[in-house]
Amino acid sequence: MNKNKRYEELDCLRGLAALAVVLFHFTYGYDFGLKIMSEDKFYFRYGNLGVQLFFLISGFVIFMTLDKTKKAKDFLVSRFSRLYPAYWASIIITVTITTLLEVPFQEGIFSVKQVIVNFTMFQYWFKIKDVDGAYWTLAIELIFYIIMLLIFLFKKLNYIIWICLIWLVLSVCFAAFEIPLGNYIKAILILRFAPLFVGGIAFYLLKNKPMDIFLHILILLSLCTEYYLLYQLDSDCIVYWIIFFFYVLFYLFIYDKLGFISNKFLVFLGSISYSLYLIHENIGIGIIYWLKKIADIQLFYLPITIILVIFLASFITFYIERPALKWIRKYYVNFSDNNIK
Repeated sequence: MNKNKRYEELDCLRGLAALAVVLFHFTYGYDFGLKIMSEDKFYFRYGNLGVQLFFLISGFVIFMTLDKTKKAKDFLVSRFSRLYPAYWASIIITVTITTLLEVPFQEGIFSVKQVIVNFTMFQYWFKIKDVDGAYWTLAIELIFYIIMLLIFLFKKLNYIIWICLIWLVLSVCFAAFEIPLGNYIKAILILRFAPLFVGGIAFYLLKNKPMDIFLHILILLSLCTEYYLLYQLDSDCIVYWIIFFFYVLFYLFIYDKLGFISNKFLVFLGSISYSLYLIHENIGIGIIYWLKKIADIQLFYLPITIILVIFLASFITFYIERPALKWIRKYYVNFSDNNIK
C-alpha cells in the first residue's frame, strides 16, 4: 500500500463516520429528543457509532504522527493548527446561525460564559456545557493526545505494546470493580474508549510489521475489552456486530484490500469531516425544524439539511481551516529557523 492510497482510504473512512453521525442526529436524534418517533420514518439508529470509528482512526493516525515526530513542539503545533481554527469558526457560526434561526426549543441555550470557555476546548474540565452536543468527543481526543505526548516525552514509544496492554487491563478492572476515585481515574485515562485507541495503535504497528502475531493478539484483546465494556453498558447485539465490522474494515485497510471504498465523494467527505462533525448538530436541528413547517416529509427536509451543513463544512475547511493551518505551520517553521540562526 503506498502512502497516498493509505491516506485516501482513511479519508473515506472518516467521511463515512462523519456522515453516519450526521444521519443519526438528523433522524433518530432529532425525533427521539423531541419524543416524536414515527414508524413511517427512516432512523439511522446506530449512526452515533461513527464516533467509535473516529477513535480507531485517531489511534492509528496519532501514533503514526508521533512515530515520525522529532520534537514535541512539532506535534503540538500540528495538532493546534489542525484543531483550533476550524473549531473556533464552528463556534462562531453555530452560535450566530442558531440564534438567527430562533427555534423555540433552542432559545437561551448559549451564554456568554459558555461560549468564552468553549473557545479553550477545555470546557469539559470546567463543567461548562458544550456549544454543540457533538463537542463531547473533543475532550476524549485531547486527553488521548496528552497521554500519547507524555509517552513521547518520556521516550517510551518503544514500549507502546506493553503500555497498551496495561491500558486494556485497567479498562477492565475499573469497569468490573468499585475502586476508590474510580470515576476520576476512568476520566483521566479515558478508560471507556481506551480499547479503540489501542486498536488503532495496534493496526498502525501491524501495517509496519504484518507478520507479527502478537499484534494480532493485541488487536483481539482490544476488541474483547471493547466488547466487555459494551456488555457493562448493556448494549444490544447490533452494536457488537458494528464494532466488529469496524475492525474488519481496518484489517482490509492494513492489507491493502480496501481500495473499493475509494471514490471522489467519500474522499471529499473525509476532507471536510472534522468541520462537518463540528458544525452539523445545532444548526441542522434548527434547519430541520423550519423545513418541517413547510413539509414534514423526511425525503424533503433531510437531503436539504445535509446539503446545507456540507456547504458550511466545506466553507470552514477550504476558507478557514486550511489557510489557517498553512499560515500557522509556515510561521512556526520560519520562527524556528530564525531561532536557530
